[in-house]
Parts: sequence; C-alpha cells; structure tokens
Amino acid sequence: MLDLGANSCNIARALVRENPDPDPAHPESPPLAVSSNIAELVAAETSSALLHRDADLPFNTQVPSLKITRYVLEDEERLPFDRDSFDCVLSSCSLHWINDLPGVLSQINGVLKPDCPFIGAMLGGDTLFELRTSIQLAEQERRGGISPHVSPLADVRDVGGLLQKAGFQMLTVDVEDIVVDYPDMFALMEDLQAMGEGNCVLNREMGPIGRDVLLAADAIYKALHGNEDGSIPATFRIIHMIGWKEGENQPKPLKRGSGQVSLKDVLEKNK
Repeated sequence: MLDLGANSCNIARALVRENPDPDPAHPESPPLAVSSNIAELVAAETSSALLHRDADLPFNTQVPSLKITRYVLEDEERLPFDRDSFDCVLSSCSLHWINDLPGVLSQINGVLKPDCPFIGAMLGGDTLFELRTSIQLAEQERRGGISPHVSPLADVRDVGGLLQKAGFQMLTVDVEDIVVDYPDMFALMEDLQAMGEGNCVLNREMGPIGRDVLLAADAIYKALHGNEDGSIPATFRIIHMIGWKEGENQPKPLKRGSGQVSLKDVLEKNK
C-alpha cells in the first residue's frame, strides 16, 4: 500500500491503534484487522523532518507483520514508483496542496495494479468559508480591495469528473462537513499556522495582514457566523473518494437501455 502525503504517518498510526475511531455515541471502536493483512505500507511525504518525526514511537513495530517504509518525495507531483506496483493507494487530506490534481490522479492510476483501489480524502469546496468571507469583507471595508489568502480548492462536483478522466472505474464520491468551534478568529488562525496550512499563494500580497483588517474581520466573523455562546464555527469540508483501476475481471455497468426492471416500479413498491 502507498500512503501519498503521509504527513507523520497518520494512516500507519490508525492502522495499528487499538481504538482507531472513537465516537461519542460508541467510545470504543474495534481495531482495524486489515493491518495484519498488509505486508508493507510505503509512507511518501515531501517533508523529511515531518515524515521521520515519529519514527521511534511504538506504533512503527506494534504489528510485526506490517513493514512501514518511509520515502521522501522530491516533488509531490511526480511519483517515482513503477507502474502496476501497489495493491492500494491512500491519501488523507494532502491532495489540496497539489497544483496539477488531474496529473497526479493519472499517476496514481498508473502505479496501481489492475482492479485495485485508490481511497482518498481531501479538503475542498466551502472549507473555511466563514474565515474567507470575513477577511474579504474586512479588506474591502478598510482597504477598498481584497487579496487572495486561500489556495483554490476543488469542488465535490469536479472530483468525480477528474477521477473518471484519470481512468478510474466504479467511482464513489461523498462529502462531509466537520465544524470546529473556536473562541475567536485569532485562535483559529493560530491553529491553522500550527497545522502548516498557512497561505502559500504565489501572487498574494507579501507581509502580515494589517491589525485593523484583522480586528475588523474578527468582528465581522462573530456578527455573521458567531454562535450564541460567543464562539465561532469553522467549517472543514472533506471530500471522500474511491476509484478502482480498470481490470479484466472487474464488474462493469450494463449498456444503457438494457435494464429489465423499471426503477419507477421499484420506488413505488417501497413507498
């Protein structure tokens, strides 16, 4: 398996965790038994320091049959792996940093073996729309114009088409909004900076945002989007996607018009 954009090997950590996905309604979740069926997980990341940060932690050897191999990428948009070499490619919230997303998806399809899946999740769509609109309105009010502060993000409506153009079959695309409350806009921006998700748009205005603009944006944020308790919400839209590389024995849809059962009849029976 290939973990593309591995960060500090978060997927490897989840594979071996005893309680991988706790939920308030069901605090205990069973371990992912799939980890014992993986011979090698190749964690690929452009930042060597981040990739090797947790190399000495117990999760690296917790499952003896699972080998974790760290690979530093010279360019996140050029995959230096042989064609048909992976049984699965995973990517968790790193593809929003890719400039040439169609090209990378095509390369992912190339390194997969036939009839094997790509499973990914990426930030997209209306992610942080509250922060973006508040800063734009504040800049318009205080400076008479706006400057880009967030890289362009793919929309859920585009992802299916991109996967199809890259050669993937049997597509599944879904979207999930995760809303996190913060005490104010400054706490949110500090958290984004600590996540390494700062502004990297090349044609942005250099230097920090002016204090007057920030104070105005915080007030606008609370006025337009604030919660009753005084906190502010921040929306992170996660686009989930699954696509399979074409294979000989892969199920294929029937030709249009060849159906023997009317969908209308099925829906009426289930009313």
